[in-house]
Amino acid sequence: CRFIRLLLLVLLCRVAMASAKLQITVVSAHNLYNADSGFAGKSDPYVIVEVPGQEGMKFQTNVINNSLNPVWNFTGTIDGFMDGDVLQFTVMDKDCWPKSDDLLGRAALTAQDFYPEGFHSEIQLSESKTQATLTVMIVVLGSTIEGEGMEEVGMEGQMQVGMEGQMQVG
Repeated sequence: CRFIRLLLLVLLCRVAMASAKLQITVVSAHNLYNADSGFAGKSDPYVIVEVPGQEGMKFQTNVINNSLNPVWNFTGTIDGFMDGDVLQFTVMDKDCWPKSDDLLGRAALTAQDFYPEGFHSEIQLSESKTQATLTVMIVVLGSTIEGEGMEEVGMEGQMQVGMEGQMQVG
């Protein structure tokens, strides 16, 4: 009976997510638009990763100077990602004042794109003046679902029965 209950809970965990902690690596971009054409060189790209409208769920890569094919390999975390949220990637060109930074492209992913198995792929940037792409990797470090208390779900798939019959996976 306890095994069946655990199996059903594992299946439920793979379908419904209340909140997840994500490890996001912005790997690289390819074929970015040169927003600094002329004497200024090439674009100086950086990426903003965020859940729009959610305070504190945002990070930014470093700026790579003079590159249309930057490699960041920059890793950040977002804690509290929920089903229905959008994970947005905005690629910008850094400019010096008084000129404002230029948009080079955007991409967005939802939980269905990476939960629970994760994600590692090249994605097309919208709003780009070229056929630019962004390569990202997402690892679901853990998540909680609502049930008899809070259960943790991790990518390792190891199961333990905790106190009071609560199942923990992680």
